[in-house]
Amino acid sequence: MSKLAFIGKAPAQVAWSIVSSPAGKLVVGMTDKGAICRIGFLRNGAAEDVVAEWQAEWSRTAFVRGPALKDFACCPVAMMGTAFQHKVWREMAKIPSGSVRSYGEIARRIGNPKAARAVGAACGANPVPYIVPCHRVVAANGGLGGFSGGLDIKKKLLRVEGAR
Repeated sequence: MSKLAFIGKAPAQVAWSIVSSPAGKLVVGMTDKGAICRIGFLRNGAAEDVVAEWQAEWSRTAFVRGPALKDFACCPVAMMGTAFQHKVWREMAKIPSGSVRSYGEIARRIGNPKAARAVGAACGANPVPYIVPCHRVVAANGGLGGFSGGLDIKKKLLRVEGAR
């Protein structure tokens, strides 16, 4: 697992690259310090479309095409969010490959047992899905819940990891 760091503001510049994964192609954004700060799933559009969405969110950040990345598993990760989101993301990072946890279980583990919906919102706001495995968080009734990359990718990731 990559080292997680939490940042208070968007970086001034982000270099982006395309990386292959078991879930398909990913657009990966890295800060000038070499930390991964964004991941987007490349589905039907171009990488530039994903980057344009990031640009709209972080209007003062310059996004530039960076060198091709071969592997990002050992890179540090810089995530921007609220204190609650940080708690949720730290807890999600503990879920082993091939396992799942419910939104409610994550809420209980972070000390907010009634915050299952807020956990779901934090999962949706995860800037680095795939690295911080929000795809491993599911509904208590056995349903998949949601996923920023789409349920087809969530299913694929869980299948690749051997989750039931």
